[in-house]
Amino acid sequence: MSKQAIIDKIVDDAKLKADSFLEEQNREAERLISEAAEQCKDILYRSQAEIALESEDILSRSKTVAELDARKLLLKKKQEILDSIFARTLEKLTQLPDAQMKKLLLGMLKFAEDGDVIVLNERGKALLTKAAVDRATAKRGVKVTLCEDAESFLGGMILRGGGVDKNLTFEVEVQLLKEEYETKIAGEIFA
Repeated sequence: MSKQAIIDKIVDDAKLKADSFLEEQNREAERLISEAAEQCKDILYRSQAEIALESEDILSRSKTVAELDARKLLLKKKQEILDSIFARTLEKLTQLPDAQMKKLLLGMLKFAEDGDVIVLNERGKALLTKAAVDRATAKRGVKVTLCEDAESFLGGMILRGGGVDKNLTFEVEVQLLKEEYETKIAGEIFA
């Protein structure tokens, strides 16, 4: 064989090996690309599923938060209504006609004890005379005195004496009524 034939044979063999190697590498590249594509699809599908689950979770939490906010708002409005009921009660008490106010104040004297000092607001001082107080407490054999100074509460009285004051002001009495009856009233109004 001639030199040229040997060279041609070597070149042809090298081309065949190179073509075979390239073909094998192309097949391997296609296999790797195919695997990568499958992995991308899996990741995409998993991501979409995870996104769907996360979206459902976010929506569920948002709905729960919205429901809680709505309940809080409703409860706040109900509380405002109840507060307004008791505020109107207090207002009506302060607007009683003089005769009814005097009768109410004299009725509060049943809680007076011997030696108590009766503290009134300006209106109460104008309505209750010492003589009227003495008549109301004499029936029970109790001696009390009227405080000369008026206090600044809306109505009712404070009975000071014996180390314990009895706060019978309208503000305190309405608050006590509120604490006692608020649940019952709410049940009747909002049922």
